[in-house]
Amino acid sequence: MLQLAFYALLFTSICGYAFFQGRFLESPLRKTSIVLVIAHPDDEVMFFGPTLAELTRPEHGNTVRVLCMSSGNHDNLGETRKKELVASCKSFGIRESHVTVLDREELKDGPEELWDPSLVGDQMNLYAKKHNIETIITFDERGVSSHTNHIACYVGLTYFIQTFKERTPVKTCYVLKSISLLRKYTSILDLPLTMVMTEALMPLISEWIGASGTAPLARGSNNRVSRTTPLRPLELLYVSSPSAIAQAKGAMEKHESQMVWFRKLYVIFSRYMAVNELRRVM
Repeated sequence: MLQLAFYALLFTSICGYAFFQGRFLESPLRKTSIVLVIAHPDDEVMFFGPTLAELTRPEHGNTVRVLCMSSGNHDNLGETRKKELVASCKSFGIRESHVTVLDREELKDGPEELWDPSLVGDQMNLYAKKHNIETIITFDERGVSSHTNHIACYVGLTYFIQTFKERTPVKTCYVLKSISLLRKYTSILDLPLTMVMTEALMPLISEWIGASGTAPLARGSNNRVSRTTPLRPLELLYVSSPSAIAQAKGAMEKHESQMVWFRKLYVIFSRYMAVNELRRVM
């Protein structure tokens, strides 16, 4: 019985994967300026690889930047990790000038370090204004791995939204949805459950049933918009192609100082290396 259930799960996972590689679901983030806000060098690929692989596709016309809140200097490897981050981002086509690492005393790397939300939010605001950022992407309230610094990025984003929402070029903010530990290490086998639970497929379903141009928008709005209007749905789902997964693995290998045995296993089994689900918070 368990064997049958496994094969059924594997079959539906492969079918779901084939569905997304047919590119039936297009990203609404096009021709816009985006910043990925992370806590440490390697977060960009360990957790956001599918997002970066999709948003940096040349045909989307996006300008993608990375803002890293710390140098990851917990083990006195900060300078090395900065260089590794630049090399990793280059794997996604992100130029060095679009990668910024903050190295402030108040933003030390470490699970016991509590970052001031106002400082994190202020840094987001300054960066957004300097580079005319329209979309911010970061961790959610659980930080994927419950790391204090990851969660601080979300809390800082909350402060940013509450304080600067009316006077910022930022139009949308998305956070990476955390999932349970069991789902986290099932790679694409988690895809059927993701597809059942996500709202990211709603625009496509609406089009199929004849309500084209309708998408679930933030704050519960479902007003009809034209096809030429950029949609900002409540959720986005990015599923990497085999080449994008290979791209992410190559990017992770740039973080040589972090490639201990358990991270090598993470690269193989983590769902976040293949699937990203983003939730809109602004």
